[in-house]
Amino acid sequence: MVKKRRRTNAGNAEAVGAEEEVESGDAEAASTPNKQKSQGVPKHWTLVRRVKEDHGQVLFGLAINLYDERWYNLFATTGANRATVYELLPDGKIEVRQVYVDEDQSESYFCCAWSVAPWCEEQPLLAVAGQLGIIRVLDCVRHNVSRTLMGHGNSVNDLRFHPYQPELLLSASKDESIRLWNVASCVCVALFTGDSAHRGEVLSLDFHLDGKQFVSAGMDNAIKIWSLDQCAPAIKQASNLQHQGAEAQASSRGDATGRFRSAIVQLPTYSTTRIHRNYVDCVRWHGDHILS
Repeated sequence: MVKKRRRTNAGNAEAVGAEEEVESGDAEAASTPNKQKSQGVPKHWTLVRRVKEDHGQVLFGLAINLYDERWYNLFATTGANRATVYELLPDGKIEVRQVYVDEDQSESYFCCAWSVAPWCEEQPLLAVAGQLGIIRVLDCVRHNVSRTLMGHGNSVNDLRFHPYQPELLLSASKDESIRLWNVASCVCVALFTGDSAHRGEVLSLDFHLDGKQFVSAGMDNAIKIWSLDQCAPAIKQASNLQHQGAEAQASSRGDATGRFRSAIVQLPTYSTTRIHRNYVDCVRWHGDHILS
């Protein structure tokens, strides 16, 4: 067993030393069904590494950095008031690279998402959010909190970045709304809420790879598809603010005040509550199909 401790500076968020406990083992999983053997599925799986974080709390979120091929070996976890960045090494070992700890002990991070910073040589960014409803965008190169986005009235359950516009971020909240943010200009571009929106907390969302629509699901048993065409003018306006360098001056709290007015989208392009009899806590696109 090997213990490693690393200290980083995290700007507004206090960074502390994190202990990584790494255990190697040969735990075999159960054999796959006979039906799958002919499809080339391995008969046994082997556990090669186990990591236990020292805060002792539940890990709610995990995200592999698939946004930038330069950093495919990085993944992040969220639990308690901490976000931890790990590196997968070629020999199979796992190293703790950075640890961000929120200064508020009552915070509990539920989710995280990777992107790159369009304003800073496309360096890796990690967005985290949770119990307090505040979204922190962490600069993993400068080791600080690059952006703080406020606007949700309750906890944030999920985060997703746009597949090819790295500055656009979706957030799903317990306040029954979805928000689209431009993290470069620090504005809330659009709110997806209203009579035809979710009637319970929103638990999960995902962008389609075409970047023109996304799907959401929540406690109301509903699955909804939304089109970004309905807020295209607001997206363009927020992008103009970004290019003009009017970042935090536009609306640092991400609401519809100041120089920027957020679009309000009330009508999804598709909605159903007939698929599931209970809440839907995960939804993903697979091509043009939806997994829920």
